[in-house]
Amino acid sequence: MVKLTIITHSLLSPHRRNVKLFSVLLLVCWWLAGCSFSTTPALTSTKTILPSNTLTTTQIPTSTQSPTASITPRPSATPTKIRTSTASPTMAPLDLFTTRVLREGVQPQTYLEDPCKYLEMRWSDERSTPGTVVVPIMFHSIVQNGTKVTDPKDISADQFISFVNYARSLGFETITSKEFLEFMTKNASIPPRSMMIIVDDRRPGLIREWLVPVVEENDWTVTSAYIADPDSLKWAWDLMDQLFLSGRMEVQSHGYTGQLYIVPETPVEQIQNEIWNSTAVLEEHFGTRPIAFIWPGGNFTPLSAQIAREGGYELGFSAYSRGPLLFNWVPLGEEERAVKDPLMVLPRAWSSAVNVNLDEAVKISELAAVFAEQNFQNEADWYRTYCGGEISYNR
Repeated sequence: MVKLTIITHSLLSPHRRNVKLFSVLLLVCWWLAGCSFSTTPALTSTKTILPSNTLTTTQIPTSTQSPTASITPRPSATPTKIRTSTASPTMAPLDLFTTRVLREGVQPQTYLEDPCKYLEMRWSDERSTPGTVVVPIMFHSIVQNGTKVTDPKDISADQFISFVNYARSLGFETITSKEFLEFMTKNASIPPRSMMIIVDDRRPGLIREWLVPVVEENDWTVTSAYIADPDSLKWAWDLMDQLFLSGRMEVQSHGYTGQLYIVPETPVEQIQNEIWNSTAVLEEHFGTRPIAFIWPGGNFTPLSAQIAREGGYELGFSAYSRGPLLFNWVPLGEEERAVKDPLMVLPRAWSSAVNVNLDEAVKISELAAVFAEQNFQNEADWYRTYCGGEISYNR
């Protein structure tokens, strides 16, 4: 800049050279795009000047998934975009039902990646109606009346009878793990108000004494989350065989020992043994491969969910009570959302508060049905635009 100022001053002095040379210098300086003819220092700018071959467009962060495949959690009062990993990035987002009935910090998550398939299954006359709801319930011990309940996971006999009567009055019916999986993945037809009665640990005596009379009277089923170690509690196997042959009880896995509470530091080999070894034992004994893994202690990690998937499990149940389940709609807390596999960290209601959870399920079911009806035209237009077909609402 100093040199240029001196040259300019020289050119303007009484001994200046011809005008042509001055013009040439002006053009050269202008071409270099960094010169000034002022002796005042240039102002400092916060804008970075990039080389001419550098793009200045905003870059999309690198991700292991397609940007359209991720689910962005939003507050419960705001519609959430559905995953569209198989769709064009130019597709407009579909609104997802949500509600303030869910507790603070709980956000609904989707898991189906093809929105066209989702809408086809959602509105098919042969499948479950919008608003169909499922409440998985976690049971442990049922304490005789007159005995103090000391464990929050347990309930009294009166509480159990109250649950049965209340569930029946609200129109709830039970479904099996297989029926539940078909509903969650294909919107298969199930009762509009469904529940799963899941008894954790090895409790065949409790199932025989308390559950069998109830399920026989109401044409219900019960799911045993069973600990598979064949060398532990050997006497229980004969009773389990009897219950299984009755057709009222199905068996899913609660781990090989049921004592491995998985944390991030748990060695991979231990996780594999707990999950995979239980599968082989239960399949050999009952002739049916388990599809649901009920996490011992409710503990899980992203790695353990992946290992369960690799072992053939398609469902996983936590001990968190987050809310009821709808088709392609799972309410999850922050810890479960980190797993990025909603079907492997499904919430369960606790038996000690189950009547409140049933009320919540009914409310959410009704709100979801209203949302579906009011939003149908938007979904039909979306399907026509991006999927090239028609869906109808004939219910």
